[in-house]
Amino acid sequence: MFVLLFAIAVSAGAQTLQLPVRNSSAPTGSQIYPVLSPLSRTAREDTLFQHIVQGNVPDFLRTMVKVSTSRIINGTSYTLQYFVTPDYFAVGHDTDYFLMPMTPILAQKVANYLQCTLPTAKMVDQIYTTATVKLRPQPIPWDDQMVNVPRFKQHNDSVKALRTPLLAQFPLGSLIGGTKKDVIIDKKIYSWIKGSVPKPVVIYGWHQLNGVPIQSTYNGHGESYVDYSHGIRLVNRMAKINGAEISLIDIVKDSVYYPLICDTVLMKPFYGSLTQIEGRLEKRLKQFELQQNFPNPFNPSTQITFSLLPHTSPNESGEGVKATLKIYNAVGQEIATLVDGELDAGTYSVRFGDDAPSLASGVYFYRLQTPSFSQTQKMVLIR
Repeated sequence: MFVLLFAIAVSAGAQTLQLPVRNSSAPTGSQIYPVLSPLSRTAREDTLFQHIVQGNVPDFLRTMVKVSTSRIINGTSYTLQYFVTPDYFAVGHDTDYFLMPMTPILAQKVANYLQCTLPTAKMVDQIYTTATVKLRPQPIPWDDQMVNVPRFKQHNDSVKALRTPLLAQFPLGSLIGGTKKDVIIDKKIYSWIKGSVPKPVVIYGWHQLNGVPIQSTYNGHGESYVDYSHGIRLVNRMAKINGAEISLIDIVKDSVYYPLICDTVLMKPFYGSLTQIEGRLEKRLKQFELQQNFPNPFNPSTQITFSLLPHTSPNESGEGVKATLKIYNAVGQEIATLVDGELDAGTYSVRFGDDAPSLASGVYFYRLQTPSFSQTQKMVLIR
């Protein structure tokens, strides 16, 4: 199973959420529900974030799905490819998970941590069109309990009742649409503001089976608001236009590219402060780094360099980091383990190839894994 999953993760075009492996003793969705239910909104979201960074996320959500869109802009044809989580964000296990609504405050925090963004309204439409499984929306009549966890669970269970009979034909990991409204990035985060809601959440979508969304773009609730109908779809920040890598954040700010995924240039494609967001992301990226091997291609050997900081979670314990560095062939079979142990903070360089003279020419992958980080790079051996 590991070989299969790894082969999927490193195959051409595949992208995965960079999360720790889920601990088998972590609470399932039904076990998390009674823990979250009595908490205040702030305590609930703090608890959720800790579960996420510790890897208590179903495996099926980790492999992202490609969405493509094309458009002719100023006479030039552009094709954009980006990657999204196959379903709305959940905590728990594949067989027992909890689709969890979040405020935009937590949603943005999770997106930053996982180097993702939230979608635009146009992306929500594109995702729904691409979805292989389209479920009918199941609104719950409004009452004052719709913002509480028991109502979240009621909707979670109703969605699963529709999803479960389709698992044989469309297994977990298939792209799903129609089950939630999306929390989106949009100009209405910072313009067209209602006087009573200076810092709004913007929601959109919940497509019906005829393709028409129930919810038009709406910014009438504050950023601390969340109800059972809200879903969080994460999109990898890095995408490709005509094969060239580009950040989605740069696309929505670009006067040429923006029509690919939104209706207007977005100068603030996020919730919160730009400084805080970029600062948190930069800090996370500096925690761990797996560099491209050199030389590449190589024969007979190459150098692999990586960097670690002394903490593996937001708690910043200051302790060493448990790390492995392994080599795999093109079909995901483990070839060698170069590092396996607890390392102090610092930059390390490991040589590979001298002790493997029998390896054939071809593509190989090397993977750095810590409790809160995983990154894979490709290298080529030429005999």
